[in-house]
Amino acid sequence: MRRAALRVLYLALLPVLVLFALALAPAVIASRLASRGHVWRPETWKKISYGSRYFRSSFRGRLGEMVDVIDVLRDRLILLFVLVAALCVLGGLFVHLLDIGVPSWAAAWPEGSIASFIASDLALFPAGGRLSFRSGAALVLAGCTALALLALGISLYAWLAFALGEATRVILRYGGAATLFPDPGDAIPGGRLVLCQISDLHITADGRVPYEIEEGSAAWPEGVPRPDTAELTGRLRRLVAEIAAMNPPLVALTGDMTDLGEEAQWDELEAALSGIPASSQVLMVPGNHDVAINVGTSPDPYLKKRAEREQRFIDVLTRVERGPFQPRLHVPARKRARRRLRAIAGLYPRRLDLEGGIRIFGLNSNRYRSRFVGSNAIGQIGGSQLRRLARALRRGSGPVVVLLHHHVARLAGPISLNDTFMIAMDGPRLLEMLAAYQQKNPRKNSALILHGHKHLAFFGHYRSKSGGRVSVYAHPSSTLGHETDGHLDGVARFAAIRLTDEGIWRVETHPLRTARAAVDAPPAAAEAAVS
Repeated sequence: MRRAALRVLYLALLPVLVLFALALAPAVIASRLASRGHVWRPETWKKISYGSRYFRSSFRGRLGEMVDVIDVLRDRLILLFVLVAALCVLGGLFVHLLDIGVPSWAAAWPEGSIASFIASDLALFPAGGRLSFRSGAALVLAGCTALALLALGISLYAWLAFALGEATRVILRYGGAATLFPDPGDAIPGGRLVLCQISDLHITADGRVPYEIEEGSAAWPEGVPRPDTAELTGRLRRLVAEIAAMNPPLVALTGDMTDLGEEAQWDELEAALSGIPASSQVLMVPGNHDVAINVGTSPDPYLKKRAEREQRFIDVLTRVERGPFQPRLHVPARKRARRRLRAIAGLYPRRLDLEGGIRIFGLNSNRYRSRFVGSNAIGQIGGSQLRRLARALRRGSGPVVVLLHHHVARLAGPISLNDTFMIAMDGPRLLEMLAAYQQKNPRKNSALILHGHKHLAFFGHYRSKSGGRVSVYAHPSSTLGHETDGHLDGVARFAAIRLTDEGIWRVETHPLRTARAAVDAPPAAAEAAVS
């Protein structure tokens, strides 16, 4: 009985493996469709799945990161080969030691049948002969290896096709993005103060240096100590003190307020923002470092860490935000990750009305669900959020300011491949929407977009084909400075946004005074116009 069982197992090993693969594939596909893409997978396969997702976008990743993905696949394949080889070797040893022969019934099948074909392929010798590792077991091992290599080849081909498709889609959207052109005439100071903007603070905790400077220290000015937690928080406190001296109606923070969205970093930020005067309202929009950052040393393919970051952001928003914003804040239950991921989607656009009929809208441009390191900086506003903004614009008139984190257009000049993964992919829709709004009443409905993200200072304009005009200001890092050719200048600054009686937006940048100048100089901030 034992010999018969071993005989059947040995002869049927390869067909069973093939049938198992054929049955598993439709089962996985069916379960994925039935659960809307969420299918149970062991931890090993989760890692391989993450590797496939990352492979799709690894064109802009580093070579070392690509090797990491290959290592994950290689390690699992080596394990698979070892297990299959061990099974085949053990099977061959068992049949050799037990002196099991080819059963006569296997050779007696009618000629031409499938069973006869399988039996003859596995046996390769007359009925009654001895099985050995060199015959049937070697065939099984070769077949399993060939199947595994074939599966790997098909998978790599599919991943490469997805990668080309995704990269092409992003690049084409960037190539079709709107272009901004500077207008030096708008650098003339004047008008009443509407708000002060700070952005890309990258506040750390526990004495750490910001992640991007740690990864590429060449970007920081040579000979200047790299900013740690104390330096970053100190710069922010001094910026807040200068803003408080101006007493603006609104203080706007346009994303990347923290470096990695950790709780200790939010605590540092809240303490530094405590100096904002009670008379000023506060509006915060999230940046990719606040909620969507995906660090290579700690990947987040299933967005669990992102859900935690978004929850922290909502919690901080309830304590820092000031003003009668619409919609009202709703803090969901912490225990339900899906509700947390959906909660932030319903908060934006946030609307605030200022004196003089000025309407302020805050947008969340982090709707792109980055599951891998290479795409965490891509921006997306989302169709539902843009539709809600369009309805709000139709219900009123007057000057409009829209705040978000990501760039909505590219600057005039050569296209940078890296910039394709930094822009909000649906930014042109936002520009066209605001241009149409401005064109309805060119003198009254002036429109301005404020953002940060690339640590670049630029003030330009977008003109639609129908004649609408939208002003766009990109603010550099308020703590790390303006970046030119990959190098930061290390100058801390904030922006003062003004509106003239003619409905023209003015932007003034205020560099942070040095400690000596802060003691000797009067409290009024020095003004430097951006052109």
